[in-house]
Amino acid sequence: MQLVIRSSQILTGGRFIPADIAISGSIISSIEPYKSLDSAIDMGNMKIVPGFVDLHSDAIEKEIEPRPGARFPLKAAVMNLDKKLGLSGITTMFHAVGFNDEELTKNRRGTEKSAELVNEIYFSNKRFLNVDNYIHTRFEITSRSSINTVKKLISEHKINMLSLMDHSPGQGQFKTLESWKKYHLSAYSFDIENIEKYIEKKLSSDKTGIVEELVKFARSYNIPVLSHDDDCKEKLNTLKNLGITFSEFPLSIEVAEYAKSLNISTGMGAPNVVRGGSQSGNIAAKELISKNLCDYLCSDYHPSSMLLAPYKLQEDLNIPLEKGLQLVSTNPAQLAGLKDRGIIAIGKKADLIVIDESYTPNIVFTIKNGKPIYNGINNDKQVLNHALL
Repeated sequence: MQLVIRSSQILTGGRFIPADIAISGSIISSIEPYKSLDSAIDMGNMKIVPGFVDLHSDAIEKEIEPRPGARFPLKAAVMNLDKKLGLSGITTMFHAVGFNDEELTKNRRGTEKSAELVNEIYFSNKRFLNVDNYIHTRFEITSRSSINTVKKLISEHKINMLSLMDHSPGQGQFKTLESWKKYHLSAYSFDIENIEKYIEKKLSSDKTGIVEELVKFARSYNIPVLSHDDDCKEKLNTLKNLGITFSEFPLSIEVAEYAKSLNISTGMGAPNVVRGGSQSGNIAAKELISKNLCDYLCSDYHPSSMLLAPYKLQEDLNIPLEKGLQLVSTNPAQLAGLKDRGIIAIGKKADLIVIDESYTPNIVFTIKNGKPIYNGINNDKQVLNHALL
């Protein structure tokens, strides 16, 4: 059965045009002149754009543990977040699942709990979830106790991306010991005596060997390798030689410029754009975007920012909405090697979202693989009836 959806503003070929989209199965079968097809779901002047592709989000952590110590079952958390992703316009999600040092294994991002989460997402995605839920494993480079588990998950094809984290004090995200302690004492169960021992061990760890081993293993499975919170050219040189292709959240214009000179793609957080700056006091994403030093945006920790960020860029930097939307759909899809999505074109996946701008940008209808998975237009009987078919 063919599904037809219509609007006077469909983003295709880099611009908004009036058109009818015909969907056969999970694929866009044709894009026809406006009002030329019968039995269309007519969205009027609401915008139809590609579904968002989110390469990095740890929103699942908040779904599992919304308050410290208040944990919920993994199955329910994964299922509920999947629904929220649909109404946020995210049709492809890479869950950023962290593997931390053994001292932190009793908390989130411990080896056993993280592996359990990866397995649950992988299993649920095959049978029960609406959007494509993939795994972006974040590996703390001093986490020797995690390396065999991560390699096993890679060999089982349960990991789709790998990023390297170094949360040692004095560099990266935590440039001072005080900022490191402030975060870790609140996020993890440390007392002062144990935290000093942990810092000493972390700073004295040999990181080179474990990083080379894991990156080589991941690349043998054609898994993209990313770096995280890059703060200097020397780190980028080292990581480039290992085979990284992405730099997530570079911490300065100079580092982002150098990454681009090495043909390393750069990504920033959409919440950084929406809020007007970094939550941790690092560089504002808009500074990099204004200088064409950011290739994609990810939701980081706030899925609904994927919709709001392109509008904020239009408002603050006068960036055309068409270009801003590429940062959350076309660009990340291409960078992740997902050539079947991220644009509205014949032969591509029918991953579409409808945006109502009458009050504030709001997603009111989501189609994934040709099937409606979210309908927020409950006062429109035609749309509701089509969605239920």
